[in-house]
Amino acid sequence: MFDNRSISDPGMPGTRAVGTLLLGRVDELRRSAVGRTAARRPVREGGRVRARSIELKSPAEITAMRMAGRLVQRALEAARQACVPGATTAAVDAAAAAVIESGGGEPLFLHYPTYVPGEGFPARTCVSVNEEVVHGIPGRRRLAEGDLATVDCGVRLGDWCADAAITVPIGRVQVDWMHMLETANAILDEAIAMVRPGRRWSDIAARMERMAGDAGYGVVREYVGHGIGRRLHEPPQAPGFVTPEFLRDQDFTLRPGMVVAIEPMLTLNGSKGHAETIELGDGWTVVTADGCPAVHMEHTVAVVRGGAEVLTDGR
Repeated sequence: MFDNRSISDPGMPGTRAVGTLLLGRVDELRRSAVGRTAARRPVREGGRVRARSIELKSPAEITAMRMAGRLVQRALEAARQACVPGATTAAVDAAAAAVIESGGGEPLFLHYPTYVPGEGFPARTCVSVNEEVVHGIPGRRRLAEGDLATVDCGVRLGDWCADAAITVPIGRVQVDWMHMLETANAILDEAIAMVRPGRRWSDIAARMERMAGDAGYGVVREYVGHGIGRRLHEPPQAPGFVTPEFLRDQDFTLRPGMVVAIEPMLTLNGSKGHAETIELGDGWTVVTADGCPAVHMEHTVAVVRGGAEVLTDGR
């Protein structure tokens, strides 16, 4: 998930990981034995194996990921219920953490990147309010009527991971903020509906970007979606926008067994559709440069023969 200072992705220069994207790099080192024994079926593109092959999951493995996804959904629902005026962001985090613990899961954000108690990220979830885009540290900040609170949650259950995020309106939220949230939800729904074997990711990314731009919102480009499985960060990167570099070097064709975390992030303002962000001095919290509010929605989605299977919807 988090620290773009210590880990970067050579595949997309200048692009950082959203939510749990980078966590898998450190996790891969910690669980290298698992990684070495995991069966890998590289995807062939254009008659050659991509340099960073995309692991395909079996139906049984996707079922196991759905179990992790159910726990993520339950944790996020507890967090949603805790998002009321006057509640601290620490209380929201605690509500989600209690569900993860009772369900036998591992909260994968806590103590990232060293996983040494007392070091790294100090909470089980990220709770980002209003101008905070991602990686907000839960604490004493109190939610107020009219706020938008984003909760991002990553969990391992057994050997498998799942990742999702929601943005919750606190009480009555002003109309333009709610419209942005509804647009982000619509973009995520549209992206999921477009998932099917044989489709290029760039087709989906272009549609996501166009929907955001048509509605007048900025698209956060420093943080992107990602593959997920035994590790929270796996190839491929799955941005919600298209660049010439992505089309040239990183675009991919969806195949049954791929699993990706799809996550649109919008800001109320944006110059030509691009939202500028800043990382605060705490080394984690990312905010909009102009202080405008942001929203972030995410689901873990498997590609199956019939289209898409959402693994974090609680089913």
